[in-house]
Amino acid sequence: MVRLAVRGFIYPRKTPLFEDRLSLPIEELEHLLPSLAEKHATAMLAHEMHMIEIEFLDEPKPEERFFRFGTDPRGMLLPVRLL
Repeated sequence: MVRLAVRGFIYPRKTPLFEDRLSLPIEELEHLLPSLAEKHATAMLAHEMHMIEIEFLDEPKPEERFFRFGTDPRGMLLPVRLL
C-alpha cells in the first residue's frame, strides 16, 4: 500500500490550491500516475496552477519524500530545467 498527498500551487501563494490524499496498492500506482500527470499538466499549461507536489507520506527520508514539478521556477526550491 502506498499513501500519497498531491497538492497544486499557484505562485506566489504558499498554501495549496488543492490537496488530494490517496491510498492505493502499489501495483495500481503505475496506472494512476499517467492520468494524474496529464490532468495536472493540462491545468499548468492553461495557467490554472504553477506547481504540483507529490508527497510520498510513508517515505522517511525527507530528500526522497517529495516530487515537485511546475512551470514557474520562482516558487520552487532548486528548480531543474527539463528539456
